[in-house]
Amino acid sequence: MTAGRYVLSVRNTGLGDRIICLCAAWKFAKNTGRKLVVDWRHSLYSTGPANLFSSCFESGQTFAGVDLMDVENLDTSRLPRPIYPPAWEQGNLITSPWLVSPDSFPDERDKAVALIRSGVDLEAATIVFNGCINDGIISFADARSCLEALRPVKKIREAVDSYHKVYLRSAPLIGLHVRHGNGGDIMGHASSWQSFHTAIERCKRAVEFARDRVGANAAVFLCADSADVETEIRTNISGVICRPKPYRPSGAGELHRGGAAAARLDDALIEMLLLARCNILIRYPAGSFFSFYAAVMKPTTAPSPATVRDLLTAFDPTDRLSPAVLF
Repeated sequence: MTAGRYVLSVRNTGLGDRIICLCAAWKFAKNTGRKLVVDWRHSLYSTGPANLFSSCFESGQTFAGVDLMDVENLDTSRLPRPIYPPAWEQGNLITSPWLVSPDSFPDERDKAVALIRSGVDLEAATIVFNGCINDGIISFADARSCLEALRPVKKIREAVDSYHKVYLRSAPLIGLHVRHGNGGDIMGHASSWQSFHTAIERCKRAVEFARDRVGANAAVFLCADSADVETEIRTNISGVICRPKPYRPSGAGELHRGGAAAARLDDALIEMLLLARCNILIRYPAGSFFSFYAAVMKPTTAPSPATVRDLLTAFDPTDRLSPAVLF
């Protein structure tokens, strides 16, 4: 059995959601001096048991100031007990955490947020975070410290550099991320798409707002999860640049669903990192997890916001569903 005290980040969902949960686990590990364990094995993006974390990011013995458990040879059966939440003591859940639904223990989500914010440790030797803990980190500085430690693997860095050099050389550059869901369950974001036409108009007005500030000819780098959205954005907004990628059929759900996510992993990582290189970032809906990395890591000459909640502010105060526009 492994000695010590640990915090385990598990999330068998999309890439942005995984990173959000990782930030929360990192913050708790930093608060309490625990060792961080990132278990992204058997993910939707993997074709085997390999830990997705090491397929995306380089890893070592530390991560943003906390000790990191070996992600390449991970064996969670060796993590010490007792475990919190107590439900993870059942059977072999801790041995194969990827078999646990991301929302199996919904009551634990708010408890996890309160635990992180309190800065207080628990007696349990192993703490598990497997939830949509999007407000586990409040401080922008904390989020930046965590995300700066994510160093993409070489092939992804090279692909990002190459595409940026060829297609995104002009400045200022507007990044536009549009989360539609393509018929999938996007939960709280659904209200943003009650009218497809209105949603596209919101994005168009956000681009116009950004161009009023930085120039009418500023190019727009679009990242979307739906061919229908890409078509409508291209029709309604000039100067749009998109990376070619395979979309799922109209209404067939999100890109990481349907058994083809592994083939789309590079596209997801590359676009997430390219958005972070844009001078202005437009997020629609404003709370989309995929654009969280870019919102925190994008270059800016303005003072950093105090909290990550500031990254969600609608640009149009008369429309609470309008996109966030970050300069």
